[in-house]
Amino acid sequence: MKEFLWEFRFFIVIIFALSLYALFAWQDFKTKAYALMLQAKSLAKDAVLKSGDQQAEWVVKKAYQFLPKSITIFLSEETMYKIVKTLYDKAKDYLDDGKLNSSIK
Repeated sequence: MKEFLWEFRFFIVIIFALSLYALFAWQDFKTKAYALMLQAKSLAKDAVLKSGDQQAEWVVKKAYQFLPKSITIFLSEETMYKIVKTLYDKAKDYLDDGKLNSSIK
């Protein structure tokens, strides 16, 4: 086992570094997406965006702009819409009682 780890040490370090980068990039994306959701709610209060679907579509278009072009090749807007919808659901669940416990369906 020790020989295996030593033999593939560079590969293991690269995989670890890429995983760590992906984790931080995901956290950064979520932060930006939640900020866009709050901005969409503000626009809804001002009657610029009428429905929840319009808000979600606006967030998807804006969030899609933050992604690197290399990721947008693999990530369609439909998939991005599903991700944003999931983040909306988690935010609503958290705002319900301060816990992520699936109390909102």
